[in-house]
Amino acid sequence: MGFAPLNPSYDTVFLRALRVSVVNPFEVNMRPASAALTTYLAQNDTVVIADLYTFALPSGVTLRYSGWTTALSIPGTAFPAGSLNYDAAGYAGFALGPRFARSKVSTKIGVAPTELDISVLAGAGDLVDTFTFADAVRLGEFDGATVELDRLFCPPQSGAALDTSLGAIVWFYGRVADADCGRSKIDIKVKSLMNLLALQQMPRRLYQAACGHVFGDAMCGFDRSTMAATATALSGSTQAQLATSLAPSPSTLFDQGTIVGLGGANAGTGRTVKQVAGGTVYLLKPFLFPVAPGDTFRLLPGCDHTTATCQNIFSNLARYGGFPYIPPPELAV
Repeated sequence: MGFAPLNPSYDTVFLRALRVSVVNPFEVNMRPASAALTTYLAQNDTVVIADLYTFALPSGVTLRYSGWTTALSIPGTAFPAGSLNYDAAGYAGFALGPRFARSKVSTKIGVAPTELDISVLAGAGDLVDTFTFADAVRLGEFDGATVELDRLFCPPQSGAALDTSLGAIVWFYGRVADADCGRSKIDIKVKSLMNLLALQQMPRRLYQAACGHVFGDAMCGFDRSTMAATATALSGSTQAQLATSLAPSPSTLFDQGTIVGLGGANAGTGRTVKQVAGGTVYLLKPFLFPVAPGDTFRLLPGCDHTTATCQNIFSNLARYGGFPYIPPPELAV
């Protein structure tokens, strides 16, 4: 498997452009590109290319990294509409963060998902909010994150500054399927959105005792906001557990539920509640930002998908999606 250079220098890319045709115009034309870029590639054989990496985390945080030798600030209109970086009025800033290497991108016909392997060499100073890059991966912050690889095309010129007038092309777009942290590097496997077809449960309904609905969805029909509660973080709260005066009834009401920040640094960020015990809310994954006393949070109830909980707590047995009275397989005749 071949990898692109780590943060290639201007001379490296320029010499490579002189030696071979850097891009296939036909392959470029298969993707949305600006008229200026299409015209330039049709008339010129040399071009400078810089990779741009964008990670949209499920928590709502968007990370942008430059694959060039310097940080880049690129007009949002340089990206095609639909890109994570498209902005009709502003600029997208790409920091000079970790060093990246990646596999080649292939285009396939059919329903097989394409893959992109990214290797990240991150140092102690490469932070995702308050965590190091490696710790953020270990904590699951990148699980299911949307990844976009853009290629910025620039005409050759002297100096380190790049002419961004030609625009960028979305080279790969997908979601993180797997991430592994080693001693020296982080390996991230990204699969195209075609992979979502393989994640769909078929058939949709299964004969099982537990409810198969997602709690609060259209099939379940229960409005979780009717039993929501607001809690204030007290002294001693951390990013992984919140000390509150909450006393839910029943005590397991918010277990496997959802907590969303209303105020403070984590406003708008959601996490899954592992358990509420003694007024302390334990989280399945910690918040990215520190929790300060006085920060407010909204908690939504969770469900263990049993008939007892559905009937006794939520009074929603008529919409129960399981089949608790089917005999076990060894008794079926």
